[in-house]
Amino acid sequence: MITDMLLKPRLILMVVIMLTLAGLASFGNMARQEDPVFPARNGLITVLYPGATADALERLILEPLQDEISQVEEVLEYSAIARSGVALLNIVLQDNLYDTDPAWERVRQAMDRARLEFPAGVRQMELDDRVTSNPAVVLALAGDPSVVALSLAAERLKRQLTDLPGLSRIEIEGDVEEQITIAIQDAELNRLGISPAYIANVIGQRNQVSPGGFIVVNNKRISLLSNSEFEDLAALRSTQIALPDASSVPLASIADIQRTPIEPAPPATWMNGERVVTVNVYIQDNQVDAIGFGETLRQRVQEIAPDFAPLKIAELFFQPDQVESRLSDLQGSLLLSMLIITLVVFIGMGWRMGILVAAMLPLVTLISLGVYDLGGGVLHQIAVIGLVISLGILIDNAIVMIENIQNHLSDGKSRQQSMLLAVKELAGPLGASTGTTLAAFTPLLLSSGGTADFTRGIPVMIMLTLSISYLLAISVAPLLAAWFLPPQQARRSAWFDTLGSRMALLSETWPRLIIIGGLTLVIGSFMLSNFLNFQFFPNADRPQVVIEVFLPEGSDQAYTDEISADFERLTRQQANVVSVHRFVGFTGPGFYYNLPNATRAPNRARLVVNMQSLGDTSGLIDWAREHAATSLPEISIVASTLAQGPPRVAPVEVRLYHANNNTRLAAAEHIFRLLKTIPGAVDVRHDIDLGTPVLRAMIDDASAQRHGVSRADVAQTLFARSFGFTAEQYRQELDPIPIVLRSLEGLSTDVSKLLSSYVYNNNGEAIPVSLVARFEADWQEAGIQHRNGVRVYTITAGLANGYNFSQILEVLNERLQEEPLPVGTRMELGGDLEGSGEANQAILSTAPIGILLLLFFLILQFNSFTRVGIILLTVPLAAAGIFPGLVLTGSPFGFQPLLGIIALVGIVVNNAIVLIDRIDQRLKEGANINDAVSDAVTRRTRPILLTTATTVAGLLPLALSASTLWPPMAWAIISGLLASTVQTLLVVPAVCRLTLKPKRDSAEIEAFAEKI
Repeated sequence: MITDMLLKPRLILMVVIMLTLAGLASFGNMARQEDPVFPARNGLITVLYPGATADALERLILEPLQDEISQVEEVLEYSAIARSGVALLNIVLQDNLYDTDPAWERVRQAMDRARLEFPAGVRQMELDDRVTSNPAVVLALAGDPSVVALSLAAERLKRQLTDLPGLSRIEIEGDVEEQITIAIQDAELNRLGISPAYIANVIGQRNQVSPGGFIVVNNKRISLLSNSEFEDLAALRSTQIALPDASSVPLASIADIQRTPIEPAPPATWMNGERVVTVNVYIQDNQVDAIGFGETLRQRVQEIAPDFAPLKIAELFFQPDQVESRLSDLQGSLLLSMLIITLVVFIGMGWRMGILVAAMLPLVTLISLGVYDLGGGVLHQIAVIGLVISLGILIDNAIVMIENIQNHLSDGKSRQQSMLLAVKELAGPLGASTGTTLAAFTPLLLSSGGTADFTRGIPVMIMLTLSISYLLAISVAPLLAAWFLPPQQARRSAWFDTLGSRMALLSETWPRLIIIGGLTLVIGSFMLSNFLNFQFFPNADRPQVVIEVFLPEGSDQAYTDEISADFERLTRQQANVVSVHRFVGFTGPGFYYNLPNATRAPNRARLVVNMQSLGDTSGLIDWAREHAATSLPEISIVASTLAQGPPRVAPVEVRLYHANNNTRLAAAEHIFRLLKTIPGAVDVRHDIDLGTPVLRAMIDDASAQRHGVSRADVAQTLFARSFGFTAEQYRQELDPIPIVLRSLEGLSTDVSKLLSSYVYNNNGEAIPVSLVARFEADWQEAGIQHRNGVRVYTITAGLANGYNFSQILEVLNERLQEEPLPVGTRMELGGDLEGSGEANQAILSTAPIGILLLLFFLILQFNSFTRVGIILLTVPLAAAGIFPGLVLTGSPFGFQPLLGIIALVGIVVNNAIVLIDRIDQRLKEGANINDAVSDAVTRRTRPILLTTATTVAGLLPLALSASTLWPPMAWAIISGLLASTVQTLLVVPAVCRLTLKPKRDSAEIEAFAEKI
């Protein structure tokens, strides 16, 4: 069939040209982003129960909620925290889920079932199933000291951006909602003989939405309106409150009425010391060119900015710039790799064959991009890296095919004969070599989990380009070679032939010695692994420092704001600091794909510091740690640059479980103390709850009954003095504003005034609280942590430069042997250890499929276990270069070099396939084993060296780049491939000389079968 198609060259060329043009068009229009988008497997349930303690939230909210969530089969794990007034439940779905909407719907059903058991007073329960989604652009509105004014402007800006093409949604953060506060004084109400409930009732009756209907006069409808609701604050202030003596007073005379920010204070955002409100702009995932969207957004903001003057619209985070910078760098590496590969091919094959081989690079690249875009692919750094890796590999087939055609032409065959014969000879071996490479990447393609999702673009792009390169190598390349190569071109491979013949002579003279030497090099290489620095994923190369500030659980947000503001002020004074963004009460918008975020955390703040260069970050990190340790002992910080890879809490994470709270506390303190003394462990912190003071009202039931009040009346009175209660809603604006009655002091109420407050019975009589209750000081847990429904303490640590998580954990385990944990304590390790284990397990679970495919293609081609075994021998032989290469270049060993090793498996076997296929051809022609091997080594030295040189040359720009993510993988492939190439030309021929025998042809097999 292939040879028949080659006789229709116009059809082949037309198809290739159309596909190339389609790829060129796709490249200009396809979606672009910096990193892959993770599936929506993470969600956050938020339950608001104002005034409730952490213990009450655990018993009344978390227990029924966790019980229902645990029954949702799609849920992999969940963790929760209960703190004053709020319970947060983080949910992670199973790794193999990609269509997550049905799973989240079942989670919502579980929430509805749990809600039936919740007590009265729970205000809100909501699920955010898009917590891993990050905004493309974060705009900041600044220029007014009033946060209310900034919030209103943010709403106006949001409305003017909602028609942007490619927009997903817009969210506002750092804003404040308003309430109308009616601040009343107990003494004044007691003097007038009225109660807060009475005032609320009057306001409710006065503020009714009651349509008056209409009448028809002269065929016109005339609407009937009445002032049944408050039209403005003046109407509220003038509301008459009837008194027991039949007189009345305006509400404003007995209460202070104001529009105020809602209490307690919401999270706040600061930009270089100025309070701002952010507008977070999200684009449609995997569908939009982020660079083009950013340009459109900037143009729109420039057009509308004058309408917001004197307010300023600033860019807090602008991801399209990062996308453009990252892709521009990688595309530069891609073009440089193409140029280097073209130069290598020209030098090794001459200009005629070099042009034909080099032509495959743009053809395969553009056609692959077109198919990739057609399948919904997104151009991000992972996909581009896959393309860079495949560059040197994708022309291997073309090199072998074109050289074989040239050999046939040089032997005097016609152009058509040379073309058809070469395709007939090589379609099978090249298909097998391509199939083995595809098989090597199959485990990466099929694996699941965060790491697999992050790196899946690499196997997708490599497998796609190799498949297309094979099709072009057996169709377009033969046609072009038959047309353009001269029939009697002088061979330009004398140097390669001389080198090949000498290597063949070595393997013929000392085969056993060469085999022993090759194995010795492999063993020695593995011994160098002790000198490797292990690192699951490296840090990012952005010049940004993230400083997480943790105050003790139970700290008020105002105090967190005060402490973090001082920290920010000092940070801005440090050298090479460009800007500082501060987020209080939450961790701000998710501006980076794997940065863990937290919400409704009044004891937390995050500082994002932009530096002039990446090299400046280490100095700031050291200063931040020293300043926190010496000047702010009550807080703990985690200072680091951004990380790469799937999200994780910290590089080192230890989770401790025990049913007894005191035992678990002792175990956590023990691990914390050990980690603090281990060299290389930095930013060691724990989430041990130190507790918070509480004022407990002990109600005397007998006294309460005598005065006509209940326990609920006392509790409601205390709540009303602090938070207040909603009497009505003011409905004259886009969103209703609550009208709240509370004490004059609100959350700032003094304890003495609290003790002298009044509780009102059903008759409206004011009863001093001190008559029915006494107050006792107590201590209670401020925050309670759960993991999968069980109480847990977590200790985390970062890594100093030059250290890895395995070193820290090794020392920790050694010390635990000497100082064990309390009996019954269960220890669980998370962080990079857990992440790497899950990533490796994901690959291992799909590895059998890749191995079976690899064996299938090899046996299909050679039908010989001996030959398959020899080919697979090249895989461990590549190890002779991997570990020395990583050690010499100072590259850490982690998931990226592991990707390189997997890539090597598919690359190195190709050389052996081409070599052994030539040996079999010579054996079939009647040559003895030594002559067959020598001829194969001589004839295949040039294509093997050229394919190695092109692959290495294509990876050099990546290996020498400033990126922190990809050089280790590039060096692993380069060093392993160089070692494997030498071993393939020496060790493999030596093994072949000792083990191979001519294969029986089909006639012999049939005769043998008839004889049996």
